[in-house]
Amino acid sequence: MNNNPTTIIGSTTHGSEEEDEHITEIREIHALTPPPPRGRAWETVHTHRSSSLSVASEGGASSSENFSMSREFSALVLAGSSIDHDNSNNNNSNSPMNENNNSNSLLGRIREEDLMEETNPLAIVPDNHPLDPVPSSSSQGVRGGGAAREEHVSVQRVKKEEVDAKISAWQNAKVAKINNRFKREDAVINGWESEQVQKASSWMKKVERKLEEKRARAMEKMQNDIAKAHRKAEERRASAEAKRGTKVARVLEIASLMRAVGRPPAKKSFF
Repeated sequence: MNNNPTTIIGSTTHGSEEEDEHITEIREIHALTPPPPRGRAWETVHTHRSSSLSVASEGGASSSENFSMSREFSALVLAGSSIDHDNSNNNNSNSPMNENNNSNSLLGRIREEDLMEETNPLAIVPDNHPLDPVPSSSSQGVRGGGAAREEHVSVQRVKKEEVDAKISAWQNAKVAKINNRFKREDAVINGWESEQVQKASSWMKKVERKLEEKRARAMEKMQNDIAKAHRKAEERRASAEAKRGTKVARVLEIASLMRAVGRPPAKKSFF
């Protein structure tokens, strides 16, 4: 057994540190009292949250408020445990600035989660990033230049669309005017064509009527000529028949006379 007091004190200190670490690892998680800056931030978030919940709806206030409070309590417990664990692991960097930054970042994440889960359209939404750095003048200038270019491009696009719309309207008006004029001319041409066809048809009908009349007259004349020819032929036939009978009778009479006299006929006839 070693009676050295330094060794006993060192072992006791080491044992107490191990016990503290062991206690830190197995201790129960309870809601801790946050530091003053973190408390003010959490009170601000809680105030915004409560106001958003009160404005959102009055009918289901009790159930939604209990659910949001339990969710906020769980988030607060997780944030406190994370802060304690980070403080136990980083004993050499326990400055107030680092602790304030860690608490603000954790509370910022809690506030972001709460705001992301908020679905009520009537809720008052707090600022998600109150500690964001102020943009520099150069970035503002670049953004301003980009916005100016975008505005210039949008103005040019609007002007181009206006010009295209005017051109389209002019084109449609001209095409409609030409189409209407063509329709009028087509109607006039169709009327003239119908008139000419009707005129030609009437002339043909007139000619046909004249031809029918002329044909009738020609037919009548033909029939008259045929009848006249028949009459003249009968007359001439009758006249020739009469002459033939007369001549035959005379020859018979002369032949009878020669038989009675007994003289032959002469070689030269008196006919």
